[in-house]
Amino acid sequence: MSLPLHCLGGNAAPEAIAADLQALARLPERARARFWDALGPALPDPPPASIEPALDTFARAFEAPRDDLARALKASRFLVREACARGLDRSRFEEDVVGLAGGPLSPEAAVIAPILLSRYDAARATLGVSAFRDTLADHGAVVESIEWRLDGVLASSRGDAGAAKIAVLTLGYRDGDRKDRITLHLSAEKLEELRRACERMSS
Repeated sequence: MSLPLHCLGGNAAPEAIAADLQALARLPERARARFWDALGPALPDPPPASIEPALDTFARAFEAPRDDLARALKASRFLVREACARGLDRSRFEEDVVGLAGGPLSPEAAVIAPILLSRYDAARATLGVSAFRDTLADHGAVVESIEWRLDGVLASSRGDAGAAKIAVLTLGYRDGDRKDRITLHLSAEKLEELRRACERMSS
């Protein structure tokens, strides 16, 4: 019977995941010690194009069989991403990994679980930030930078401005793959209104 996993909301793992995960225990010791050097860059979705050549380099450097490395990375990436997406705590994730690796008494589990747990919390934090950023981008333009200065208007073609002070606010933003900037001029009254709005949103 397939093992229900916390990281899958109680559903069973895809059939090949357990076998692929256990390939991690077959990697040379040096490759296992540096496994997150390969796994970490592979976690984004989609994985960057540089991953394949990087894996070839990793396999050569640590004399890791390419097939075992690829299988271990595939299973580990799947499990880490699913666990992080559900905000799974460390102990629940450990239960899933140990179960898939053969149970608490399994020699494979004793090797695999410490490896995946070693940077799980850091991965969860990183993927959480990425998910937050992507969620904002799903619904429109996202502010990425804020620049400002204070100016004064002495006079214009409309007449004497009485040395009125204005705030100049430039927002850099990203809309999908496009980046742009917009510059806004705020009177003292509108600047104060913006300040009050920011205070209310922050409280």
